[in-house]
Amino acid sequence: MTDSAHVVPDGFQTPSFETRPLETQPGVENAPDIIARPPTCPPHDPGTSSREELEMALQRAQLVADDCESLFSAAQRAMEDGAWVSSLADQFSGGLATHARLAGSVAESCVEVIQAALDACGDDELLEVRPR
Repeated sequence: MTDSAHVVPDGFQTPSFETRPLETQPGVENAPDIIARPPTCPPHDPGTSSREELEMALQRAQLVADDCESLFSAAQRAMEDGAWVSSLADQFSGGLATHARLAGSVAESCVEVIQAALDACGDDELLEVRPR
């Protein structure tokens, strides 16, 4: 059974259309914004959190950090396999690689901040990290 809405008629010609290069705003570069790394010490925030809570947060952050860069891998693989071929596609591929590195770097910085908080506390000390 065929659906008439999805049948291509004989002699079907794709419409001709014109493409043009991507236009950007004057003075704006195509490079992604550089994301500032967070400070290595967590900022002072009134409240308390136990070492156990920080350890659980560190484990979750490490799991997320491991995945951040790889989230771009399917798109990068598709581009490498020729999913889109043009000079604009080359720019897009470069952007994918840059953003994958940034995602991994920022995620790793979050892990470092939590690790610094853990290193700064004693075994059973309460850390001030959350408002009451």
